[in-house]
Amino acid sequence: MNNQTNRGVSLVAIILLAGFVTEISAQRRPAGEAQVKQPMQVSLKVGSQTYQSSEPGSCTYAPVASIYQIVSEMWSVQQSQQARSLSLTFWKPKDGSGDMVTLTVRTGDGSHEVNTVRGGGATSGSGKATFAKSGNGGTFTVDAKSKDGAPITGTISCSTFARHAAEGGL
Repeated sequence: MNNQTNRGVSLVAIILLAGFVTEISAQRRPAGEAQVKQPMQVSLKVGSQTYQSSEPGSCTYAPVASIYQIVSEMWSVQQSQQARSLSLTFWKPKDGSGDMVTLTVRTGDGSHEVNTVRGGGATSGSGKATFAKSGNGGTFTVDAKSKDGAPITGTISCSTFARHAAEGGL
């Protein structure tokens, strides 16, 4: 084949691959799934600030997930209300090694982050979160210190967890 034919074949292959990837993505994350919100209760003390909220948020669960090739169960919680927000991802490795957490809480005095995930570079902050299942939901108890030194303590409760939609890779 000549160069022009090769370019044409390559272009067709790219178009077909893009359609295939779009189709797989549509199968993996049904439309509107990310917008589902569940009842939540948040009661955190973050440095000198209090973060109390009963606004709905996103609570999801994946029975099998992976982070830095550590196969784990994974729970994810997000909530935002005006200038405040929180994001928690809790990893329970299947190999029995210690639980890992990423937590970002934005309050009136700034953003506070904790990352205890192993295997992907430097961690930041310290502490832990634990999870207690209750029916279809559960409660995370946080006892941590953010990378800027602010203590973060309290609970985050979800009444139920939706299925977590896979992200990244095919």
